[in-house]
Amino acid sequence: MDAASPVRPAAGDPDASALLEAVRAAALLGWLSVVAVLVGLAVGLPVQHDAAVLGATIAGAAGHASLGLLPWPRLLPTRRGRLLLNLWSAALVAGVCGLVLTAGGASRMDLVFFLVVPFLAMVHEGRALVLWLLAAVAAFLASTLLTTDPLPRAEAVLHLVLLGASAALGRQLAGAIRRQTLARVEAIRRAELEGAMLAEGHHRVKNSLQVVADLLLLGRPAGGDPAAAAAFEHAESRIRSIAAVHDVLAARRGGRVPAGELLDAVLAAAAGDGAVVADVAPIDLPFQQAQHLGVVVNELVVNAHQHGAGAVRVALAADAARPAAPRGRERTRVTLTVADAGGGPSAAAWDAPGLGLRLVRQVVEQGLGGSLERDGDAGAVTVRFDVEHDARPGR
Repeated sequence: MDAASPVRPAAGDPDASALLEAVRAAALLGWLSVVAVLVGLAVGLPVQHDAAVLGATIAGAAGHASLGLLPWPRLLPTRRGRLLLNLWSAALVAGVCGLVLTAGGASRMDLVFFLVVPFLAMVHEGRALVLWLLAAVAAFLASTLLTTDPLPRAEAVLHLVLLGASAALGRQLAGAIRRQTLARVEAIRRAELEGAMLAEGHHRVKNSLQVVADLLLLGRPAGGDPAAAAAFEHAESRIRSIAAVHDVLAARRGGRVPAGELLDAVLAAAAGDGAVVADVAPIDLPFQQAQHLGVVVNELVVNAHQHGAGAVRVALAADAARPAAPRGRERTRVTLTVADAGGGPSAAAWDAPGLGLRLVRQVVEQGLGGSLERDGDAGAVTVRFDVEHDARPGR
């Protein structure tokens, strides 16, 4: 398997995932064996028939690359995939055996078996593993004994012992890969379950909030104090806006939330009969910040409709990203602007805010960790906060 075609383990079958990772690691050993032979030729090992050895090595590399390009994630769980693995193993064993016979014992090309045996130990299990290891030992003995200029007996015995050690190392690597893969698959399963439970929780919260909003409207005083009725309506609007945020979060199942999707839902719930013009940059928000931003936008838009004039303009923009701790992550400064043609909140209202502005200030400073500013000339309220994200998401 070459570097251009990495194995992607299938999360649904832990055993298949572990085998895929083992094949990926074992394939690297195959490439290392090719490199070892080429380096040996380059540094001038005493090789007989060096042209034949070079040709056989190039042919073996081509076959190794061809096998690596096969769709192993789909093939391995099938009988055909196992047959192909056996073919790959046979090609490696026979190829190295032929290499030793062609190059001669003095070339020490039998050392390539130390890379082939771990390959076998990693991609086979049970009875098949025993048979392939016996085949590798037989090929090693036959090639080292039958080649011209065979190894001294003591050195051959030492190589045979080291061959057994390489097989044990291959089994250890296979076990480590399996444990690591199973742990990752289990983590993915837990994350999927938690995402589903989180989505269900958001969905239930949204439904409950909508019921609460309906009950508030039903309990609104009829023909009584207009201020009391307005307070009921404002509370109902807040609740529906928060319900809209939970509706968006339920669809995300634990992932980051697109700001455009979030603000569309909040503005639909908060705008009422007033006109709203939105300009939202493509920003993805963490769950908690999405919740806080939804509350802030709802309060500012409702306030602008009640006390401002003309259409309400909502803009969400992102500045250039800059590094942040921990290493490998970035922060993007996000600016939210809510403006209307009525001059925005007055200086007196800003200095002695009502419930809505107090709520906005608290959520911005404590929830978003940002700042809140008033621009009387532009009739705008500006919120600035940082969004942290992975600087290298493809790692």
